[in-house]
Amino acid sequence: MKSSWSKGMSILCMAVIILSGCWDQKELDNIALVTSVGVDTATEEDMYLFTFQILIPRQVTPTIGGGGGDQAPITIITQKGKTMFEAVRRAAQKTPGHLYFPHMQLIVFSDEVAKEGVKGFLDVFERDHELRPLTTVIITNGIAAKTVLSTLTPIEMKPSESLLEISEMSVKRGAFTARVDIDEVIKAVGTAGKDPFIGGVKVIGEPPEDSTTNIQQVEPKAVIVADNIAVFQGDKLKGWLQEYSARGLLWVLGKVESTIVNVECEEKEESINVEIIRSKSQVIPLLNKDQPEFTVKILADANIGETECFINLTDSNEIDLIQEKVMKVVKKEAEDAISEVQKHQSDVLGLGAAVFQQDPEQWGYWEKDWDNHFSNAKVNVEAQIFIRQSGLRNKPLEIQ
Repeated sequence: MKSSWSKGMSILCMAVIILSGCWDQKELDNIALVTSVGVDTATEEDMYLFTFQILIPRQVTPTIGGGGGDQAPITIITQKGKTMFEAVRRAAQKTPGHLYFPHMQLIVFSDEVAKEGVKGFLDVFERDHELRPLTTVIITNGIAAKTVLSTLTPIEMKPSESLLEISEMSVKRGAFTARVDIDEVIKAVGTAGKDPFIGGVKVIGEPPEDSTTNIQQVEPKAVIVADNIAVFQGDKLKGWLQEYSARGLLWVLGKVESTIVNVECEEKEESINVEIIRSKSQVIPLLNKDQPEFTVKILADANIGETECFINLTDSNEIDLIQEKVMKVVKKEAEDAISEVQKHQSDVLGLGAAVFQQDPEQWGYWEKDWDNHFSNAKVNVEAQIFIRQSGLRNKPLEIQ
């Protein structure tokens, strides 16, 4: 009898634990889903302007509760504050729902804020359970974060989704920017001998005052472009790598997923497009000298994408010639990127971390003056390109 009573109580206790429900649940009607946050400088000293982009559920699924029409699927609330935590609390006066951050996908810093330093904004992402450390971070180039988060685009009307998709496509198809999350920035800032880099966006054209008019045009007045990378020293923005220099950085880091390299034919008026399909790299420190020296080895596989000139792609000598030309392009882009970041004293390459990993004692001698050692370091770049396929046609069409 006692045994049965004990079993019954055990089952009851388990049921209480399992079926206790979501004690901290929040009803959709009582929350404001924040999808992204923008941070700009404010006119007041030590203050920032925070832009909270909030999703309107009935506009995303117009069959629920009516909705639809010409209303945008998002709205924004702006609030000044010394910190993000303070701004969130003060913004509660402007919305009927609790600002809810677990679905936040993006945080955007203006370049002016990034120049002052982003360290103060990183703490809350590690501390607050509602904020996701895998949130993507982007830096605006020459424009306010609020403007970027207010710019509607025809294909994707939610600005945060549009920014993420533009950035993702630029990474996967062009390798002219980088997709970086808050956690990666935090790790880089906290790692000796390594500085963070963050993907950047800019706006081409003039964003209209009424953002909805931008999606009513066949050709929008304002277009968001992701083709640059912001490089930091510690938590402060030091400079920008544009297009091919940005791709050069990704060559060095082995982060080029896919891109097109254009090389000239023998007749310089025509060209061959080579599609890079994967890449990897290795950084090798050479520590037997007073100044650090490094060798960067880049390996990439490629396919022939298009050729404007008549060339026999079954001839191994022709393939070798194309590989050599692509190698020179890759090498130059990598060297240009290295030169740029050395000017900015921004070790986004992680050369200092490579020294520490190989020889902690040597790193101890160089660490205090690493910025100067990094700027003067000799970095040798070696590149190898392997063309794997030439497509369905080995000989281009020749006009008779």
